[in-house]
Amino acid sequence: MTAAGSARPAAADARPGRLRTLGAATACVAALCALAVLSVLVGSRPVTPGELGTLLAGEAGDDLATLVLQVRVPRTIAAIVVGAALAAAGALMQGMTRNPLADPGLLGVSSGAAFAVVIGMSAWGVSSATGIAALAVAGAGFVTAIVLVLGLRGKGDGSRLILAGVAFSMTVAGMQAAITLLNPRMLDAMRAWSAGSLASPNQDVLRQSLPIIAAGVALALLLARPLNALALGDELAQGLGTHPLLTRAGTGLATACLVGGATAIAGPLGFVGLMVPHLVRPFTGPDTTRVLLACLAVGPALVLLADVLARVVLWPGELPVGIVSAALGAPVLLLLVRRAR
Repeated sequence: MTAAGSARPAAADARPGRLRTLGAATACVAALCALAVLSVLVGSRPVTPGELGTLLAGEAGDDLATLVLQVRVPRTIAAIVVGAALAAAGALMQGMTRNPLADPGLLGVSSGAAFAVVIGMSAWGVSSATGIAALAVAGAGFVTAIVLVLGLRGKGDGSRLILAGVAFSMTVAGMQAAITLLNPRMLDAMRAWSAGSLASPNQDVLRQSLPIIAAGVALALLLARPLNALALGDELAQGLGTHPLLTRAGTGLATACLVGGATAIAGPLGFVGLMVPHLVRPFTGPDTTRVLLACLAVGPALVLLADVLARVVLWPGELPVGIVSAALGAPVLLLLVRRAR
C-alpha cells in the first residue's frame, strides 16, 4: 500500500514535466514553420501571402517564381541546415568537455574551417562545391584535434580548452585577414562570407554539404549514450563499457563534419552552438539524446530568426546574419558568466 501510494505522487509529478516538454516541442515546431514561411516572404522585394498562394497554384510569373524558388527557398533551407548543424555541434562540445562555454566559435573550429576555405580559394584556386566542402571539413577537423589535445590535457574545469580555442581563433582570424587584404580580388567576395552570410548560398555547396552534415548528425546521435556515460567521469564511463578516447575522437569527427559543412554553406556563424543547448536544457534535462533532438529544432529556428532580422534592420539592405547572431548571443554569454560567478 505504501509503495503504491508513493508511486502515484511520482507519476503525478512526472506528468506536468512531460506536458511542459510536449508543449515546448509543439511551440518550437510551430515557430520553426512560421519562421520558414516568413523567410520566404521577407526581403528587399517582399512577397505577399497572396503571391505565394499564386505560386503554389502554378499561376505566378517567371520573376516571382525565380525569386522564391531560386533565391528564398534555398536560403531558407540553408538557414535550417546551418542552424541544426551548429546547434548539434555545440551540444556535442558541451557534453564532451562538461563546460557550458564550449562552442564551435569559441573553440576556434569555425575559424579553422573558414581559414581552410580561404587558403584553398586564394592559394590553390579551389572553386568547386566539393573542394570547398572538403576544405571546410578538413580545417574544422584539424583545429578540433589540436584544441582538444591541448585543452583536455590534465584535469581542470575546462578553462584551458576555452583559452586554447580562443588563441587559435584569434591567430587564424588574423592570418585570414592578412590573406584577403593581400588579394584584393578576394576581398569583396570573402568579406561578407567571413562575417557569416546566407544572402546567396551556393546551391552546389549546399548539396555537397548536406551528406556531410547528415553523417555528422547520425554520428552525434550514436554518441549520445557514451557522452552521458562520459559525464560521470572517465573511470565510471569505462566501468559502463564506454571507451573515453574513442568517444572523444568520434565527437571530434562529428563536430568537424557539422561545423565544416555549416561553414562551407554560410561562413563562420558565432554563438549559435553556445546559445541553443542552454535554451533547450531547462525543458530536456541533461540527457544528451534529448538535448541533441531539441537542438535540431531550436537551432534552425534561431538562425531563421537571425536571418529575417538581418533583412529587416537595414531594409531594403541587409546585414550579414553572423552579425545578428553575435548580437543575440552576446547577452547569453554575459548571462552565463554572471551565473558562473
